[in-house]
Amino acid sequence: MPGMMDKGSEYLGKGRSNGTKSPSNASNGHFSDESGSDDEHDVGMRVGSDYQANIPEFDPGSTKYSDKDSGGMLVWSPYHTIVDPKLDEYIAIAKEKHGYNVEQALGMLFWHKHNIEKSLADLPNFTPFPDEWTVEDKVLFEQAFSFHGKSFHRIQQMLPDKSISSLVKYYYSWKKTRSRTSLMDRQARKLANRNAQDESDEEMEEANPIEANDSDYDPTKETKKEGHTEPQPLSSSKIGLGRREHLTLMHRHHSQRSKCRPPKGMYLTQEDVVAVSCSSSAANTVLRQLDMELVALKRQVQNAKQTETVV
Repeated sequence: MPGMMDKGSEYLGKGRSNGTKSPSNASNGHFSDESGSDDEHDVGMRVGSDYQANIPEFDPGSTKYSDKDSGGMLVWSPYHTIVDPKLDEYIAIAKEKHGYNVEQALGMLFWHKHNIEKSLADLPNFTPFPDEWTVEDKVLFEQAFSFHGKSFHRIQQMLPDKSISSLVKYYYSWKKTRSRTSLMDRQARKLANRNAQDESDEEMEEANPIEANDSDYDPTKETKKEGHTEPQPLSSSKIGLGRREHLTLMHRHHSQRSKCRPPKGMYLTQEDVVAVSCSSSAANTVLRQLDMELVALKRQVQNAKQTETVV
């Protein structure tokens, strides 16, 4: 109890020193208007040394993170004494003679503390990692992306020379150019879709000839031709037998036609079939020639896409 009284007296003393009214000014449990106005006026920002936190002094040795923990490596920092023409000349020599890219050339220059002579002398001692994408690499990337999507680890299995970072970087540059198709490509795609639709309609008509004949059949016209004579009803067994015989005949007819035709999109010649069936070596040569033609066509397509994006 004495401790509680002491704390209460200290609280009242602080209230008087800060200019706040004590509850003794209230009569019958209610504050007067003057006390209420004074309380509203006194409430505000707590400014002063009594309300400030004690901030310790800065200790540089107690920092948690250092430059070693970040794991990054500085590869280039501009230097004010090197003139831009000299820097451009150094980069051109590194790119043309030694196959370096800009980032690798600048990293070599930074390693030798911006000494161009030492950097030029040290360029032949290293083989730069190739970051350029050939036409074959681009075609393989498109094929891998069509198979695996954005699974870059699986794409890397088809392109083991490329890192994940280079694959992601090329994906975003390729993603922008992929959607840019010319008007000629769109028109060719429309014509191809129309031809495919017409072929599918013809195949459906050939596969179901009986339904087309049944749709053309009109019983009223047949009765008029026969001089309004009512046709005699046939038994269901005779109708079933006739339809089955017709189906078997049509199936034989169309089965012979379907055997002669290869699948859609595949074109075969008799010479190629004979060459493939003769020996395995001849089959391998034919397949290699077809693969080479396919790669050449893909190169042409990729080059056309690149020229269109540049234009």
